Amino acid sequence: MAPHSELGRLSSIQRTARLISNLLSGRELTRAEITSLLGVRVAAVDRQLEAIGRHVPLVREKRRGRMHIRIDRSKVSGGAERVPVATMIAACVGASMARLFEGTSYEQGMHDLVQYVSRQAVHPERFQDSRRQFVFISRGGEKSLPEKQEVLEEVVDALQRRHGLQIRYRDFMGARRSVRIEPLSLAVYDHQLYVIGRPRGQPAHPYRFSRIEAAEAVGGTFQYPDKDSYDPERVFADSFGIFVDEKYPVSSIEVSLAPRWTTFVRSHRWHRSQEAFVRGGRVHVRLRVRLCPELISWVLGFGTEVRVLEPAVLRRRIARITQQVARINREVA
Repeated sequence: MAPHSELGRLSSIQRTARLISNLLSGRELTRAEITSLLGVRVAAVDRQLEAIGRHVPLVREKRRGRMHIRIDRSKVSGGAERVPVATMIAACVGASMARLFEGTSYEQGMHDLVQYVSRQAVHPERFQDSRRQFVFISRGGEKSLPEKQEVLEEVVDALQRRHGLQIRYRDFMGARRSVRIEPLSLAVYDHQLYVIGRPRGQPAHPYRFSRIEAAEAVGGTFQYPDKDSYDPERVFADSFGIFVDEKYPVSSIEVSLAPRWTTFVRSHRWHRSQEAFVRGGRVHVRLRVRLCPELISWVLGFGTEVRVLEPAVLRRRIARITQQVARINREVA
């Protein structure tokens, strides 16, 4: 046999192997895509599919005038357990948050997870458009990425290995300090990343990732605390947002909102302690949370449509701020 003939046959076998590999990975292909992949005419494609179909269960479905071919995964791998649809959807929802890690290896890793899980999914063809079917609407996203990917990798590695971290951190007021923490969680809040860490002898505290200027693993491993000692749900139970400092006291809050907010309040929950009811035509919201800057911003966000009923200290604070804002804007005008 001539050398070029043998090479041509090997090339043909490689293209067929690539087709089978694509089908086994869970892809659904049209006849046109298979024709392009094999580099042959339509008649030859049908012969190839007929030959493959003798050994691998193929499914042919005609949609919108085009034939789609896929493998019936439920009949492959000797009846191996399939990944349930709910698990597949969970992977897709998780991968939708990949945008927070845009430009880093974690972004691609989240999308790769969907592809990996789909190989054993019951209906992999349903998830070919998963990036558009399950969407996380990000506002600003994590501003420090991808530039700080190395810092993130250092944090994640220490978190997994349970190593202490020495971080150089710029706090909310802009002051720089160096602190040693035990990293306990990587958290997402308001589309931003936070490292929840425990300084020696102090309670767990959220550190805004974008304000961590450097991080380095130090010392040996530490024992991850049991749930009685550390539970993120308890850490933030009284927080209206991310603030957990004791300098912001926990208080019972009650505000009343204009009638047009009634439907929104009935379908929205700002905090787990929330209670809502209608009185005198206005909708009332009760919370038990810290009197922190985020709570102040929340109240101010309702503008003239909110009345602060309790506590008096919050009512006075809001009144003082609105007066200052009005005065500043009069001066600008």
